[in-house]
Amino acid sequence: MTVEMIGEKTILVSLCEGDMRRYSLSLEGDDDKMRSGLKDLLCRVGEICGLDHRGKSYLIEALPSSKGCLLIISVHAVKHRRKFRIKRNRARELCVFFDADAMLDFWRSRPQGGYAVYRYEGSYLLLPGVSVSTETMARLSEYGELYPVSEATFARIREHGAILYPGTYPMTASREAI
Repeated sequence: MTVEMIGEKTILVSLCEGDMRRYSLSLEGDDDKMRSGLKDLLCRVGEICGLDHRGKSYLIEALPSSKGCLLIISVHAVKHRRKFRIKRNRARELCVFFDADAMLDFWRSRPQGGYAVYRYEGSYLLLPGVSVSTETMARLSEYGELYPVSEATFARIREHGAILYPGTYPMTASREAI
């Protein structure tokens, strides 16, 4: 095995067939035994070149040669990856009434509050608050269709829709206080 530094962050390693057997390496296949051998080889190369393995990542290119293989190893500092977490909330539903009569019939039935009714793009929409009971949501299906939507859709309707019934919806209460 011969090891040469061919750049500040690049190492050329020439392996003969005996070295490849010693480190359980082959140009074909990918198993745990080969990975273990590659780790041992990287440690040995690090000792020869004086490289510290902590905080480093490697790009290894293997090229076949007549009596073994050539490895071109590029050494890079590991960048700390920022971790992002996507918070998934339970999908909220809005009710699109079949027509104005259906909306009025629902309003006359006077279920508990916790919702607001808007006119938006020619439709009558009910936006339930967080405290709407499952019984009220079940009753809504008699008067319209329920659709799961995102918070962004709720915000767009509240911003651009005409409010018909404010109910006790939290956002409309804060808007009235302003």
